[in-house]
Amino acid sequence: MNEAKEKEFIYVPVPQMDQAMNMEEDEIDLLELWNIIWKGKWFIAGLTLAATLVAVYVSLFVLPVTYKSDVVLQLTETVGQSGLSALASSLPFSIPMGGGGNKSQGIVAFLNSRSIKQRLIEKYDLLHKLYSDIWDEENKKWIVETPEQIPTMLQAVNALKIEANLDAKTNLLTLSWIDEDPEFTKIMLERVVQEIRNYLENEYESDSKRQREFVESQLVKAETELDYWEKQVPSATLTLSKIQRERAVVQSVYAELRKQLELAKINEVKEIIRFKVLDEAYVPESRFKPKRSMICALTIVASGFFSIFLVFLRNFVVNIRKDTKR
Repeated sequence: MNEAKEKEFIYVPVPQMDQAMNMEEDEIDLLELWNIIWKGKWFIAGLTLAATLVAVYVSLFVLPVTYKSDVVLQLTETVGQSGLSALASSLPFSIPMGGGGNKSQGIVAFLNSRSIKQRLIEKYDLLHKLYSDIWDEENKKWIVETPEQIPTMLQAVNALKIEANLDAKTNLLTLSWIDEDPEFTKIMLERVVQEIRNYLENEYESDSKRQREFVESQLVKAETELDYWEKQVPSATLTLSKIQRERAVVQSVYAELRKQLELAKINEVKEIIRFKVLDEAYVPESRFKPKRSMICALTIVASGFFSIFLVFLRNFVVNIRKDTKR
């Protein structure tokens, strides 16, 4: 009886003991980590301060100050009624009706193409401005050691950035230009807008134009076939009734094509993409980059974590050396 009571008295559940020991170890580990950080506080503070001062110096005196200007265009499509859909169902061949996609995407593709960038560089002599650090404006020559170091047109095209963002819902096109000269950003945006206007007036190929060209090609074929049947005379293999029947069919097709050609010419004039400048380009007053406050904040956080990592690494190396000596 006494032995049973003694055994019952000294029994303690093992999980509770493990949990208590783990909590105590966690407290010791956290306290030890804090002591390591506290011992290296001056190193952490010094490294963070030094990195922050370097970031401030770089953002103030090394990174170029750039400005950004925007212009907002509202694109509108004026499309005339082609009437070709009615013809497509009555002719023995099909007429392409056009993709009908968002034509505004064509303008964005034009702005992202190499052609407009090369046009801007050549028209406004931007090569020297893009590489002003190696261009001697006074003597009008490149400051390079070899001719191979002179920037090429392809390099200039890749360096030139025109930001074009199209809102598919509102059909608003936002153009942005970034440069170190705030007044130049406004000037270049106005030039880009003028290039878009020239493109739409002189180079843009509408669906109606493609349809007109197709109808013209079919009209030539129909006219050739009509001349053929008008010259035919009855023979043993070709009766008069067949000649008249074929001639009537071709005459019907030819008459319809003549009507559709006139409609296509009218619609070619009507189908125009126009745009309205909602927000004019402006001379920016505040800088766009560098974002000095963000650079400094990120530097403080990154250098702080890095210095703490170095403190723990140093403590780890010191402990290994102590264990090795023992």
